[in-house]
Amino acid sequence: MLPEPPPAPTAAPPVPQGLDDLYDIARLADRLGVEHATIRVWLSRKVPWLPQPDGRLNGGAVWRATTLEGIEMRRERGRPGRKPKFVPPPSAADVPRTGMIPVVPVRESV
Repeated sequence: MLPEPPPAPTAAPPVPQGLDDLYDIARLADRLGVEHATIRVWLSRKVPWLPQPDGRLNGGAVWRATTLEGIEMRRERGRPGRKPKFVPPPSAADVPRTGMIPVVPVRESV
């Protein structure tokens, strides 16, 4: 008889501990698919969806993995800091005409 193989592990993967739990600017940029400089610009502009770093390591910003949970969902696409373009409602003078301007004959007074 052949021995039975051991049962497959059903436990969840281990939670990262120590330095594996930390994200620096380079690792966060790779996760979000942007350049390193973009992360620095977002930090300087204090975009609301990017949390402030949990600390500094060798002079660089670092975040815990738990701080960055769901950051892909919170991230706003487009250029942060750009104000939405103001478009005023059209006035009657701005409405395009759909034909020739009618000519009104002048009446002579009697």
